[in-house]
Amino acid sequence: MPPPISDDLRQRIIAWREEGIPVKSIAELAGCKDRVVYKILATHRDTGGVRYPPSFRPRGRPRTLDNHDIDYISGLLAANPTLYLDEIQEKLASARGVDVSISTVSRTLNRLALSNKQVSKVAVERNEVLRATWVAAYGHIPKEYFVFLDESSVDDVTGQRQKGWSQIGRACVRRATFLRGQRYSILPALTVDGLIALDIFEGSVNKEKFIHWISTELAPLLNPYPGPRSVVVLDNCAIHHDAEIRRIIVDECDMNPIEQAFHTIKSWLRRNENRVARPEQRPWMIHQASLSVTPEKAVGYMINCGYS
Repeated sequence: MPPPISDDLRQRIIAWREEGIPVKSIAELAGCKDRVVYKILATHRDTGGVRYPPSFRPRGRPRTLDNHDIDYISGLLAANPTLYLDEIQEKLASARGVDVSISTVSRTLNRLALSNKQVSKVAVERNEVLRATWVAAYGHIPKEYFVFLDESSVDDVTGQRQKGWSQIGRACVRRATFLRGQRYSILPALTVDGLIALDIFEGSVNKEKFIHWISTELAPLLNPYPGPRSVVVLDNCAIHHDAEIRRIIVDECDMNPIEQAFHTIKSWLRRNENRVARPEQRPWMIHQASLSVTPEKAVGYMINCGYS
C-alpha cells in the first residue's frame, strides 16, 4: 500500500497544476498515480483546501433537483393536486429551467411521501355471473357485426381530474366548482372501425332526438344480418327500458363496450381541461376527444367485453 500523501505534497501538486504542468508529469514528480492527482485537484476545487472536511465530504451523486425545485413541486401540487407527471416536468422546465426525466419527478414525489390516489369513487362493480351468461349467449357473434349505441354528457364537472397527489394518509382535496354549467350530450355509434356516427348537441337526449339521429345518421350505415354492422345494441337509458332493467344492465351487466369509449373521451377531456377558454368551444373539444377513439381501441373495447 503506498504511503499517504502529506498536506505539504498536496500543496505542491496544486501549485504545479496552477503553473500549467500536465497531470501525468505531476504524478511522476509526486510519485503517485494520475487518479490521485485528480482527486487532490477536485478537493481543492470544492473546498479551497487540500482535504475535505468531514461534514463537507460528498457522498454519492448530487440530486438533480435542489431544495428550491422541490419546494416548487410541493407548491404546484398544493395548488393543483391532479397534475400529471409530464405536466410537472414541463412546469419545472418552463418556470425553473430544470430539465429532468419523468422517473426523476416520480422519485421526488415518493421522497415527499406523495401518492397518486382516487379523488372520487369508481363505479359499482358489474355482476360477473350475468356477464358470463351474456357472453355465452352472444359472444360467438363476430365483433364486426356489432354497432353499439349509448349516450353520455359533458359539462364543467366532466373535465375535473379524478386523481391527485397528497401526503400519505391524507385525503386529496382540490378546490373546484360544484356548478355543472352548460350540458352537452354525446350520441355515438361504436364499431370495430371506431365511431361511425356522432352527434354533439346542447342539452339532454330525449326520445325524439334519439329516433331522429337513428333514422338520419345511423340507419344508412347499417346492413342486413348476417354481415358487418348488422347487430345493433341499443343504449340502456330510460328512453328504451324501464328503470329496473336499466339498473340491472348498466350497473351489473355492462356488456356494451361503448362505455369504454366514453371513458376514453372523458379522459381526453380531463387531460386537456385547460384548453377550453369559452363555453362555446366545448362542442369542438368533445369532437376532438371523440377522435381519440381509434379503430384499434374500439376492437380492444369489444375484446374486453368478451366478443370474439
